[in-house]
Amino acid sequence: MNIQIQIRGIGVPTSEALSAHVERRLAFALSRFSSRVDRVVVRFSDLNGPKGGLDKVCQVGFTVKGLGPESVEAQDADLYCAVDLAAAKAGRRVARLLERNQDWGHP
Repeated sequence: MNIQIQIRGIGVPTSEALSAHVERRLAFALSRFSSRVDRVVVRFSDLNGPKGGLDKVCQVGFTVKGLGPESVEAQDADLYCAVDLAAAKAGRRVARLLERNQDWGHP
């Protein structure tokens, strides 16, 4: 995948395993759009700290060439699940944006 991915943890430690998971999931979700997506920034945060609950947030920001910046977000108790949800949302969002753009007669 030729998409540049930056991973940032805000109050959440990131690991090599988490980074590999992010890259694998985003590659799966966005690979068919790799010529249209410029870069991806993934941010993690923990809303409640050590209290627990559905508080792990994964935000995926990306730029679609010719359409500008977009972002999606997902929350879950497990950070890996939040990544999975956010990656799937990102893939659907890019597909919808490109489909809508094509319907309007843009390249």
